[in-house]
Amino acid sequence: MGRAVVIAVVNHKGGCGKTTTVTNLGGALAAGSSQMGILPNKVLIVDLDPRGNVATTFGVEKRSLGPTMNNLFEAVIDGSRIDPAPYILAPHELTNYMRGAWKRQNPNRPRGPPKSHCVDRLSLLPADLDLSGIEIELAMRIGREHRLRIALESAMDDYDLIVIDTPASLGLLTINALTAADWLLVPIQAEFYALESMGQLLDTLNRVQTAVNPKLRLLGITMTMVQGGSNLGRTVAEAAKRHFGGRILETQIPRSIAVAEAPLEGAPVALSKSPIERHPGSLAYWNLAREVSSRLEIIRTQRSG
Repeated sequence: MGRAVVIAVVNHKGGCGKTTTVTNLGGALAAGSSQMGILPNKVLIVDLDPRGNVATTFGVEKRSLGPTMNNLFEAVIDGSRIDPAPYILAPHELTNYMRGAWKRQNPNRPRGPPKSHCVDRLSLLPADLDLSGIEIELAMRIGREHRLRIALESAMDDYDLIVIDTPASLGLLTINALTAADWLLVPIQAEFYALESMGQLLDTLNRVQTAVNPKLRLLGITMTMVQGGSNLGRTVAEAAKRHFGGRILETQIPRSIAVAEAPLEGAPVALSKSPIERHPGSLAYWNLAREVSSRLEIIRTQRSG
């Protein structure tokens, strides 16, 4: 196993499906699928959003959490390098939370949680509301944009892929994600206002590349919450392709009640539902995972070459 590829999922506009994309993409890439040509990866999801919704998606009861992302930031606030393992939920812990959430939602189902509620290669570095105060602490520190990179350094050889969820802002937490990342993935909602905000995000990308992370590159832009058969969805997708060209990923994520409801049972829809036509949300996220997996293979080949 070489050093992990780090992907930051960023859009400062809220409600565009960042966390949903992170959890489904991370889950699918960890599970892998020979049928879809996706090799399994050892994946770490890092939650930098103080709302902590990644943990919620996997059924984690926040009151039972031990140390979180906030505590890790506090430990590296002075630039010290430490082992992040005590702050990470390992696959077996995540599996227990997922199964517990399913049982709470289905108390009268005697057969127990389905096999999909088990992760062998997926870990989570969770966040909670305490993380919202860390930006004030960071603001007074020299090299404040490098703290996440320092925090993750000792874990880089332990994973194939690290996926970072970010808050709906371009503050210091998001800048830390961009500084730590190799690649940027941008989910945008299929609406006109979403395209208007892309300029500011790409300006930030350029500034981070120039000032602190010249290796940061755009992996792709994915359209989310696409209303099937709507003129608006088609119009926005066509406008995005004209403006961003090949950076727009082919897969479009449909608006789906099943995607929104999946966390109730402790798993993202890509794990809780089979990727078939009857489950379009799951199928779309598996198709997105296949696209990202193909790009990862190219990245790793270039690295090894």
